[in-house]
Amino acid sequence: MIEIKVLQAYRGDCIWVRCLEESENINIIIDSGTATFKNKFKNLVEEIENNKERINLLVFSHIDNDHIKGCIKYVKEKSKKIIDNVWINGSGSNVYSDIQEHSINNVQQLITLLGEKDIPVETPVLEKKEWILGGVKIKVIGPTEAEMLKVATQIENSSQIKEHAKEKYTGNIADVKDKYNPDPSDTNKASIIMVIEFENKKLLFTGDSAAESIVKALDKYCPEDEFEIVKLPHHGSEYNISRELIRRLNTKQFIVSTNKALEKVVLLRFSEERQTTELLCNYQWWKSEYFTEDDKKRYIETDKLIMRYVGEEKIVL
Repeated sequence: MIEIKVLQAYRGDCIWVRCLEESENINIIIDSGTATFKNKFKNLVEEIENNKERINLLVFSHIDNDHIKGCIKYVKEKSKKIIDNVWINGSGSNVYSDIQEHSINNVQQLITLLGEKDIPVETPVLEKKEWILGGVKIKVIGPTEAEMLKVATQIENSSQIKEHAKEKYTGNIADVKDKYNPDPSDTNKASIIMVIEFENKKLLFTGDSAAESIVKALDKYCPEDEFEIVKLPHHGSEYNISRELIRRLNTKQFIVSTNKALEKVVLLRFSEERQTTELLCNYQWWKSEYFTEDDKKRYIETDKLIMRYVGEEKIVL
């Protein structure tokens, strides 16, 4: 059995995957949320401790603040070693610029703290890497070495801005204008993309990766794979979810980790490319006058779009 908990990490990510075996349960945490999530991250770790279990693997999909800062306080204060292994692509962090959604100091502080606590850190984590513990297998299908090195050597000259600035569309889904612009962020493209496999079930976690990177990775390593659940990249951003990616993802359920309402163009793409789409959300961002009457008739009442609020309840597979 697999339990998945998508914690309410505001606009960040923190996902707990627990694989239950007869001999020993295996815990994998993917990202640790924002700085404001620090107390909840501490509670998560304490829950695992109270189960008399360990964090077998802590994965930082990439180095943006909304994925790494939540655990810094915990690592700084705790002396008891419960984390067995950490993955993070932090090499070359000295050339990261503050124009991005991360800080050189935060990445360096985290890596230094992990070293001081004698927690094994593995870097770089690139495509082809495999990790096996008990009946759990993780296959890393991205990033490529080129994507990781680009972050480490070229981002200091980037002219990208922190957020894609645009006016929020609030009309009917059917009337939204759809012009896809790929995410230009080098740090997002360097996200760890990985497949967790247990008991013949496969889960795909994409970090904040670009749609194009995910498609290439799937074509290369998982051409025929079907996934029980896929975590949508970059909190469901329209810049990371292309129609090509939607067609390529072989699953019925998608995790959306954010307290921010999705852009309606994302829902348009899903509704036009798939018969039905079920979104598993850790916040009910659609409850406050998000769907118009036309949206409800066309998409919700017809089950083209199924909005499922999971909160922080465990998804059991």
